[in-house]
Amino acid sequence: MGKLVSAAVLGAIAFSVLLASALLRSQRPGPIVSLLRFAGLGLGALALALAVGSTMVVIDPGEVGVRHAFGYVDPTSLLPGIRFVPPWSSIERYSTREEQWPTRSDQIEQIAALSSEQMGTTVEVSIRWQIDPQQSPKIFTEIGDEEQIRGAVRNAIRKGVRDGMVQYSINDIAKRTQIANTMEGLVDSALVTTPRAGGGKFRIATVTAFFLRDLQPPAQVVQAINNKIAQEQQIETERHRVEVARLQTEQQRLLNQTLSPEALMKQWIEVLHDMKTSNNLIIFVPTEGGIPLLNVGELRKNLKP
Repeated sequence: MGKLVSAAVLGAIAFSVLLASALLRSQRPGPIVSLLRFAGLGLGALALALAVGSTMVVIDPGEVGVRHAFGYVDPTSLLPGIRFVPPWSSIERYSTREEQWPTRSDQIEQIAALSSEQMGTTVEVSIRWQIDPQQSPKIFTEIGDEEQIRGAVRNAIRKGVRDGMVQYSINDIAKRTQIANTMEGLVDSALVTTPRAGGGKFRIATVTAFFLRDLQPPAQVVQAINNKIAQEQQIETERHRVEVARLQTEQQRLLNQTLSPEALMKQWIEVLHDMKTSNNLIIFVPTEGGIPLLNVGELRKNLKP
């Protein structure tokens, strides 16, 4: 619109200069008249160029334009390239590239959410999202500029995270993938809205990626979990001690059975029996008074005639 006004002003000035040069040429022709005539033609050419330029807009790659003027919004999106529009129109531009929340400059938001037991949890998420270029006229009419779109996306994230978390109990915190998928679906659904003036629903943006960064249960739950783990470890340790004591008792019982006088006598007899074919010349003889040694070699010598 500014270019059109400038073109009109320059056109009026060019017309005035040309009219003045025509009047002066009829009265006093000379170099001043020629100079005025050239100046008027130059201003007229510049005005024409501005007028033509006011009908052309360039939509850069990764952008989409929405044309509006006098309260009317063109329902057709302006895609990247050179587009001709009425010179009195204004163009609202939106980025169609994938965006991320939170951005590098944003502080990570900890979203408070309740579990199915109504216990408070703290959730940290990040998402990547993108608008549909064909929906940009409705987005402009119903939402506004890019900053207002980001605000709508943030509200959808908070709603989807809270609605997703309330479907799970504290005991389901380990199911991170399942919880993340539920939250992603609910956030994506929350980005679909109905126009205030009526009509069909339209999508503000589409979630292209969802990341569940952190999920923290209440402090008392964390303490209870830690206490339970410590208790289970202690129970397992006690079980191990009891099992070791049982094995030691069983081993001692078997040992006592094995070392009875009858068992020892039986083993001694078996040893004597095996010594028939043995070269061993020393025998231990168990008696109540001790264990005397019998040197069979010397005994054999003494028994020889």
